[in-house]
Amino acid sequence: MKNPKLQEYRDRVEEIVRQLHDLTLSIGHEELGEMISELRQRIREPFLFVIVGEVKAGKSSFVNALLDTGRDICKVAPQPMTDTIQQIVWGPEEQIVEVNPYLKKIYLPEPILQEFAIVDTPGTNTIIEHHQEITERFIPAADLVVFVFEAKNPYRQSAWQLLDHIRDDWRKKVIFVLQQKDLLTDEELRVNLEGVRKHAREKGIDEPVVFAVSAKWEQEGRKEDSGFAEVRQWIARNITGGKAPWLKLANNIELARQIAIRIGKGLDDRRRQYEADRAFRADVAETLDTHEGMAHKQARYLIDRILAGYDRVTGEKERELASGLSVWGVLRRGLAGIFSKDAGLQPWLEQLVQDLDQKL
Repeated sequence: MKNPKLQEYRDRVEEIVRQLHDLTLSIGHEELGEMISELRQRIREPFLFVIVGEVKAGKSSFVNALLDTGRDICKVAPQPMTDTIQQIVWGPEEQIVEVNPYLKKIYLPEPILQEFAIVDTPGTNTIIEHHQEITERFIPAADLVVFVFEAKNPYRQSAWQLLDHIRDDWRKKVIFVLQQKDLLTDEELRVNLEGVRKHAREKGIDEPVVFAVSAKWEQEGRKEDSGFAEVRQWIARNITGGKAPWLKLANNIELARQIAIRIGKGLDDRRRQYEADRAFRADVAETLDTHEGMAHKQARYLIDRILAGYDRVTGEKERELASGLSVWGVLRRGLAGIFSKDAGLQPWLEQLVQDLDQKL
């Protein structure tokens, strides 16, 4: 029977997420728009475990052993076989649905899947193109992230780098699983368990939850030694038994809050950029005005100098012309022209005009 109060809260969260989606579309934030679109689709889905870790850490074997269906739901292979994330959910009958190029849904009529769904992701260090990108895009939808490490060496870099992304960007709850503990001695396992706890605390997780399991022993029937009983007990105390829907709701609210913070930061960045652009344009306008004023002054100064020079030259030539055209000047050049054509009045006038052109 559905809880009316839970349904009411879900409706309110769904409306808030819809408004956030509209906002991201209006400001053109494509990445957050896609993320919120996926969140809207998953609001009413069950609590979601996302399993992450490196290739050959034993993620798929862990999922198969945890579900305990008596068969392998997730394919187990030494090399990555596909770039598809597998989401395992409850359904009245078994079927596989290709949701999109990177997501495949597996429906199973297993009672445990009525309270939570499981996502098996590609390895964080796989060579298949876009695996890391695909895994990181799926993280925001997770309600619990399960880091599966190879028990022999839980210190490889790529998984811990993904933890930084999950904790810093999305504040997701995480637990740690050391898989394949059957390959270690008790002392080796104790050292690596403590090493993971120490590393997690250094990453900002004050009380890390760490399990050691062996999917091999679980599937062989050595359930008292496999470590899966402790994992299932933790799930029962913290997630199942009616708690999962409320935890899912709280996680959706937190994710919406984180997205709203990102939108706010994006708008702040745009506001600061807009203010910087306005200040830059104002500075450019002021500089142009200043230079325009200086240019006008320089132009006025040059014009005044040109006019003064023009007046000076024309005045000189005007006086020279008046002197040369006086009675005595004309007689003098007329007499001189009798003896030399170059000393006559006409050559003198031509030379006067030429000198005027040159000086102007």
